[in-house]
Amino acid sequence: MALRALVKADTAKKVADRTSVTQLYRSIIKELPRVLSIYDVDMPINEAKKAVSYHFKKHENLKDGRVIGLLIAKGYMELEETLMQWKQKTHLLRILEPMELQQLDTTQLSA
Repeated sequence: MALRALVKADTAKKVADRTSVTQLYRSIIKELPRVLSIYDVDMPINEAKKAVSYHFKKHENLKDGRVIGLLIAKGYMELEETLMQWKQKTHLLRILEPMELQQLDTTQLSA
């Protein structure tokens, strides 16, 4: 749909700058309260933002523009599928409560 056309335009012009990544991040953060209410997820907004930022920081060292463009396309598709309610609540919770993030929290508590 409209987001896919935006992604194709972004990928075609070689995503070397960080503006596309920032735009995706802002789009996700903007829609986060709506997504949490649609899927009736009992999670504070700050925790959800922390999970989203974890997924972005996981790939912060990437340099290849093609890979970055692929991840941006995937991010926009995930956002669109979530807003269109094509996912179930468990699919969303896998993104918002990743095991790696929970393991990080337990190691920080024990240290």
